[in-house]
Amino acid sequence: MEDGSSGVRPRFAAILFAALVLLPAAACESAPREVPGLQLAARVESNLERRKALLEEDLGHYGLVFPVEQAELLAFMRQIRVFGGDPELVLGTAYGFESHGGGLLALLFEHWKPEARAPELRDRFAFEPNRANISLAAIYASHRAQLFLPVPGRANGAIDGAVPDSPQLARMLFRAPGIEAVEVDAYAFLGLLVTHEKDLERSWANSQRQPLSAELLLEHARRYYLASRDSAGEPEDHSNLHLVELLLAASRRRGQDPEEIQRHFFEVELVRRVFDPSDAALVLGHYAESLGRLLADPRVRWSPPEKEQARAWLGWLEENHFRDLDAVAPRHLTHLLRGLRLVREHRARLE
Repeated sequence: MEDGSSGVRPRFAAILFAALVLLPAAACESAPREVPGLQLAARVESNLERRKALLEEDLGHYGLVFPVEQAELLAFMRQIRVFGGDPELVLGTAYGFESHGGGLLALLFEHWKPEARAPELRDRFAFEPNRANISLAAIYASHRAQLFLPVPGRANGAIDGAVPDSPQLARMLFRAPGIEAVEVDAYAFLGLLVTHEKDLERSWANSQRQPLSAELLLEHARRYYLASRDSAGEPEDHSNLHLVELLLAASRRRGQDPEEIQRHFFEVELVRRVFDPSDAALVLGHYAESLGRLLADPRVRWSPPEKEQARAWLGWLEENHFRDLDAVAPRHLTHLLRGLRLVREHRARLE
């Protein structure tokens, strides 16, 4: 027995020794670090679920975080009417023009499903207050003519064909018979141009006789963003809070590397720590959404320092802001949640 077992015991001891040596090494392997911000995401999801009814009247923000059923979309659109006529159509309600240029048209392209499919420019939508079926193409063409590039020192009505030398954010000028003209931001419609212009180089003349093209407008937006400095409060032109989203989409269409967009966002937006108290939730929610969209873009490369900066910012956000969610307007929380959901979905890129 002893001779028969003497060869087994050394082999068993060797195996046991190897196991004891290897176990501490395996135990020392660090588990993936939890990405900051995910606890905040869970809190915001719970809060918005409880306040969901408050958002249903604001379908643009509602659709950022909740699925939009066709019945909900059609019920919302029953209040939307068309002002003016071809070639200057404007969407709005009985209270006036929409507040963001192209926002309602973008809402239709995002959520309307005619014949259970995605809408196309040729489709016609029934605007009940007007008792009229109007093609999306007519609204699109009208909005395109209402776009303009501001020329420093000139009012929008006095541009008369001039094009600015310095980079500018496109704006839109809405007007209809008997209603005072209104100037609004244009980021939503610029996003539609990225998707629906077959040829970005194709030019047109707007209502102020400016020669424009989608390529020109998007290049102005890119140069404007890269030269911009952030502000502590809500920017005068709301487009500033959506430029990362817009420029990522434009860079895909234009075949450009998004690295410069990411770099500017990290060097400007993500280093700000002081905000106007009344605007902090609005601005920070959009920053979170921009960060999420950068993470979701597979073309964007993440260096170790960039990963650490993003994680540090998310930790700072979670620790210092959005403590009392009920005190924040639900629409501001939708941008925050959209971004944090994207962070959660693509958190492996920050590990």
